[in-house]
Amino acid sequence: MEFTPTLHNDASEPLYRQLYRQISKQIVSGEIAAGTRMPSIRQMAEASGVAKNTVEAAYQQLLAEGYLTSRERSGFFAAQVEVWGEPEQGGADIRQKAWSLKKKKGDHLSCRFNFHGSVVDTKHFPYAAWRSCMLEALDRYPDDFAFYGDDQGEWELREQLASYLRRARTLACTPEQIWIGTGLQQSLSFLCLLLADRHRVIAVEEPGYADARIVFSQHGYEVVPIPLDADGLSIQCLAQSGATVVYTTPSHQYPYGMVMPIAQRQRLLQWAERTNGIVIENDYDGEFRYNVQPTPSLQGLDREGRVVYIGNFSKSFSPALRMDYMVLPAELLERYLQSFQAYPAVVSRHLQRTMQLFMQKGHWEKHVRKMRTIYQRKHAILLQAIRDYMPPTVTVLGHSAGLHILLAVHTKQCEAELIAAAWEAGIRVYSSGRNWMTAPDMELPRIIVGFGGMEEDDIREGIRLLAKAWSDA
Repeated sequence: MEFTPTLHNDASEPLYRQLYRQISKQIVSGEIAAGTRMPSIRQMAEASGVAKNTVEAAYQQLLAEGYLTSRERSGFFAAQVEVWGEPEQGGADIRQKAWSLKKKKGDHLSCRFNFHGSVVDTKHFPYAAWRSCMLEALDRYPDDFAFYGDDQGEWELREQLASYLRRARTLACTPEQIWIGTGLQQSLSFLCLLLADRHRVIAVEEPGYADARIVFSQHGYEVVPIPLDADGLSIQCLAQSGATVVYTTPSHQYPYGMVMPIAQRQRLLQWAERTNGIVIENDYDGEFRYNVQPTPSLQGLDREGRVVYIGNFSKSFSPALRMDYMVLPAELLERYLQSFQAYPAVVSRHLQRTMQLFMQKGHWEKHVRKMRTIYQRKHAILLQAIRDYMPPTVTVLGHSAGLHILLAVHTKQCEAELIAAAWEAGIRVYSSGRNWMTAPDMELPRIIVGFGGMEEDDIREGIRLLAKAWSDA
């Protein structure tokens, strides 16, 4: 057959790869028919002007991937390749819908004034230290690539976490109790399996984190909403709910932002003891407190083994890391060790080793201290901007901790109308509505305003523009 490939001496793509790509494309398209005898390695080298070992490398790749077959003493032949076409109907529509949904979901990322509550400050991310730890992990632990690793997570990382949690979050825990996961939803899914044989009703805060509620429902649990008091979850309503498990965010209630005081925490633990219940404590941004004293974690106050503590690296480090951790009480740990050994570690060993070294070398606590200062300054700028530009009819809720606040707006407009007016002005603020199980009968719209990923000057300008957009609407 006549075949003269067009190859370019381009350092970005090796010559053998260019040759492989052109031949495979022609076989798939049918230009080179199935069963066609290919030029010999020498003939192809002469036709394409490359070395024979380049052609041999391309042929071997084509052979390995099934584009060519080899016959002894006869050479290489084009194989019969099944062509995967597009579905006759609906394929283009599905792609378009998927693209539209992805674009809509990620639309806020390119916005200058993006007050998203889960975006963090990447400008001060310790790239050099993290890169150094990643490379050191490769050199120090080459054998990690040969096996899955510890099912609960690497022991050395769990040692670092236990030590940090005892110092910084007042936990009473050991490395044996820690389980490393890939994010809250996955950890809650695993916890649902652990609890399923003894608990079927889970109470959640109303309003509360919607994704947690969805996970519980998808695992077949009856989910009961518990209203909030001024201090957080209503213990009285919880006691009347019939639930034996409760999910709560006591250190920074999501989305309202209140911090559960010590007396309320003790009453919650007493409920768990009376009902033989379990408290799931999500300490999702526990490192960040402003103008208030840190409150001991529920787990640190627990003396009866009733609290599952969940923490993560998303708010204080990066949500892209996809790593969190659970601290299991003794009873659940025993159940895990007896019945859940079929589940290997879910987080890359290399990422675990990197975080382990990052913590061992002191980078983690240094970074948390730095970000606490940065976020406290941004938090103060946000509150001052609201005082300067917003009318007295806008009230700030939940401003003692975390990376977001809640604005209660005294207006005849609904939440959706306020958000739409903001988006028209190029400002991204977010609804609190999806965090309710039942449609809230609220007198005032409540808007989530985050500040972690914002530049300081943009916070002030964004609030000024938001105030104008709402006054003009």
